[in-house]
Amino acid sequence: MRSMRSFVRHVIPPLCVVLGFACKAEKGSFTGDEPFDYSARMFIADEDSSGTFVCFTATDTTLLPDTRVTIVFTGHPQHSAIGRIRSREKLPCIPGPPMPPMDSIQYVAEMPRDTSDRIGIPVVLLGSVAKPVQRGDTVTIEIEPGEPPIRFRFCASTEGLHATAWAGTPLASSRRWHAYYYLGYDVDPTCMEAEYAPDSTGPAG
Repeated sequence: MRSMRSFVRHVIPPLCVVLGFACKAEKGSFTGDEPFDYSARMFIADEDSSGTFVCFTATDTTLLPDTRVTIVFTGHPQHSAIGRIRSREKLPCIPGPPMPPMDSIQYVAEMPRDTSDRIGIPVVLLGSVAKPVQRGDTVTIEIEPGEPPIRFRFCASTEGLHATAWAGTPLASSRRWHAYYYLGYDVDPTCMEAEYAPDSTGPAG
């Protein structure tokens, strides 16, 4: 018994220092086991040119600093990063179109490394979720117990981009989430109706 107490006292604390977040209790918003609310916990974001933080707009003004965020870059190949909300600030990543003007309020989420080499619209998931899994060029995340891991996709409409999350293979499974990113200039459309239709909640026909 004494040797076990000695092990705990002398080995576990240094191990926690090495592992960092693994021994640190989660802080901020959405730290419990509540069901994932896509409308309250998933947002389209914009990346700062430094590649060290993203900005996103949420109607919830009570999100706490240090809230964990999982960021998925939806380009090809897809990538992910884990960060933390730093603050709620008046200066967005990119003033004016496509994001809100300079007098808007956005949350700033810091990332642990420069991600400026990653492409595609960043999507932010708030709070504790399963660790993203990289499968080839695709990121998947288990969100709902008993359901397939969600997968991400983005496409272009005439003046903007649509980001989506699907419960399985995009376009062949239920669409769980959708957001629109206004560009402010014309682009060649690539979207299928299932990616932007308001009632697109089941497998695409």
